[in-house]
Amino acid sequence: MRHTQGVTDAQIPELDVPTAVDEVIRTRRTSLLMDPDDPVPDELISILLELATWAPNHKRTWPWRFTVITGDARYRLGEALAAVAADAGVPPEKAAKLPTKYARSPAVVLVWVKVDPQPVRAKEDRDAVAAAVQNLLLAATSFGLGNYWATVPEVLEDCVRRFAHLDDDHDLVALVYLGWPTGTAPAPERPAPTVTWLDH
Repeated sequence: MRHTQGVTDAQIPELDVPTAVDEVIRTRRTSLLMDPDDPVPDELISILLELATWAPNHKRTWPWRFTVITGDARYRLGEALAAVAADAGVPPEKAAKLPTKYARSPAVVLVWVKVDPQPVRAKEDRDAVAAAVQNLLLAATSFGLGNYWATVPEVLEDCVRRFAHLDDDHDLVALVYLGWPTGTAPAPERPAPTVTWLDH
């Protein structure tokens, strides 16, 4: 039972955890329908990132790293990428969008994996970071935030790495847009999962 000062236990309904989890999973949407000028409090972002770290992680290597980009830094990221886009072979029409692309939400979170030199461990760690991203998205949804898991073209990743002041042993797993929604994205049709049951 949860306790709130000044409120008796009888006034607080029991939390139906399975229903709540089901609701958050099913209502999460990949959507950029958000207000880019309505900031997400730093304290809330910190909560989301702490929840992200509860993802499963074999050998407890804690491989996730986060870079939070807000305010004018969103434009500086875009300008940094635009400056190298042509030499990196990015098509002109896509390069032209870069200076403002990352200002489409009030907060952008870069999620990195610290790459282990052992290939098997590196693969497991990247899987763990992907699970951490899902935790982040679900936690954001539970707080009413819109979210969008994006990527950066591989030819621009080194520029993003330098922007974030990280070494070459860090790979970008996700660029997550976070913000307060201004609309609702439609739910996509999802096919039934392909499942093979083995019982003997």
